Amino acid sequence: MGTENSAPPTITAITLGVRDVEASRAFYVDGLGFELVNQVPGEIAFVRSGHGQVLALWNVASMPGEYGDVGHGPQAPPMSLGHNTPSAEEVRVLHERALAAGATSISEPQTREWGGTSACVADPDGFRWDFVHNPSFSVDDEGRASI
Repeated sequence: MGTENSAPPTITAITLGVRDVEASRAFYVDGLGFELVNQVPGEIAFVRSGHGQVLALWNVASMPGEYGDVGHGPQAPPMSLGHNTPSAEEVRVLHERALAAGATSISEPQTREWGGTSACVADPDGFRWDFVHNPSFSVDDEGRASI
């Protein structure tokens, strides 16, 4: 499959590494009025942040399993840009395309325990791009992402 004709990834998810998922969920949902899409208590919360876009509030202690060394301080910032793909194959294509463009592989495309496929790369400044095929991810006609 040639990558020259592939569409560029869009940002469908922005992930912030947070110290307290419940406090962050309360801030974004209760405080600022974002719509809660899905939540795994203590682990991750997803809120609607735009048409077909989610903001993921992920427990920073869990991020290294997929993103390598991240943290608040001298490590890579605990933030990633996410692109949800329609297939596991597209995860592989985008991973290869990013590497060819100068990215560093953080995690090779692999099937994850939650049932999808993901790969992570670092751009030249260390920001993480997460390419994900999540069979549970969809966007309705109103632009609401569902996970």
